[in-house]
Order: sequence, then structure tokens, then C-alpha cells
Amino acid sequence: MKYLNTILIFFILTTIYSCIKESSISFVVPSKYRFNSPNLENKDVYLVDQVTKKAKIITDSLGSFNRPNSEISDSVNAIISKEFTSNSLRAITFNSDNTALLEFGKLDTLGSRDTIISTISTNTKYSFTGNQIKFDAYPDFFITLTNSFLELHFCQQFTLRSQKTQGGTSVKKYFKGNCTNAEPSAVINNIIMLNPSILYDTISLEYVNYIYSTY
Repeated sequence: MKYLNTILIFFILTTIYSCIKESSISFVVPSKYRFNSPNLENKDVYLVDQVTKKAKIITDSLGSFNRPNSEISDSVNAIISKEFTSNSLRAITFNSDNTALLEFGKLDTLGSRDTIISTISTNTKYSFTGNQIKFDAYPDFFITLTNSFLELHFCQQFTLRSQKTQGGTSVKKYFKGNCTNAEPSAVINNIIMLNPSILYDTISLEYVNYIYSTY
């Protein structure tokens, strides 16, 4: 009887394991991810000492920005909108375990309704480094796959730089680039180092994800 119970328990556990394995989420090919929306992932503000050129993070002392973290500022939205009307990545199709198709397009706003006009499509090899996807044709793209495999996050780096003019006033201007593996403090220090003649007051660093989804 004890032997039969052991066999029964083994059978039940094997069945449960098989069901879990079959229903587990995984990255499958072919699969296509289309642009969904932009989302603010993180924002930090750095105060720059104009004598020592050292930057100090002050975000924690500023309190709330009085808006949800997912809400992007009007200025950043304007930059994104302008980019989308010229040329932007619209979709990524993974055709095999190492080849993908990247489709670019622009938003046509001249008609009665917004439409996407295709501009270029690129076939490329790709590989994974953890959750990050490396595309041979676009090595500067910083794209990660979420653990649910439902979304791709194409990270964009925005910096709002406040600098002193010769007249003593401050001028603010946004700059945009692709994200890197660099720490935020290293990004700020690199900006200061590459522009030694500029006197910065503050530099705001914002990471915005362009989200591509399969749903």
C-alpha cells in the first residue's frame, strides 16, 4: 500500500510539473513588437558647483514633482512628437533565434487622420546579454526585454541642462541620446568634462522608455 501511495504521489508531482512547464511564459519566434507608448522610468536632478565642476544629486531634497512618474513633461513630449513625424523605430520582428527585422516610419499628420508611412526596414542579426538585446545593425540601441516577454523597452536619455550665459542669466535646453550602461553620475560628469567652457547650474537626467508590445 505504501508503495502504491509513493507511485501515486510521484505521478501527481510529475503531472503538476509538466503543466507548469507547458504553461510557463517564454520568448518565442517569430514574434512582433509594435510601438505602444513612451514612459518616464526615472528622473534625477544634479546641482553643479561652478568652481569645482562637481555635481551633486539633489532630487531627494526637492520633494515631489507633483505628477505621476509615468507622465512625461511637455518639453520631452514635444521632442518625441517631432522625432515621430520625421523618422522613428515603429516595430521589431524576431524572425528566428538570431535574425530580426527593424521597421522605421514617420507619422503623417497632413491627412484627415494620422497614418504611419514606412521609411526603411533593416534585417539584422541580434543576440542577448541578459535581458538586453544587441542588434548588429544598430549597436547604439539600448533595448531590453521584460521578464514577462510581452514588452521591449527602448531606453532614451534626456538631459535638461541649465547653464549660465555671459550676461549672467540662465538658459535651459534639452539634449537627447540613447541610453548606455553608464551610471547616472558618470553621465553627468562626462557632460561636464566634454564642455569645460560651459558653467552649468543644474543638469536633469531623465530616462524614458519607448515601449514596444506584443499585445
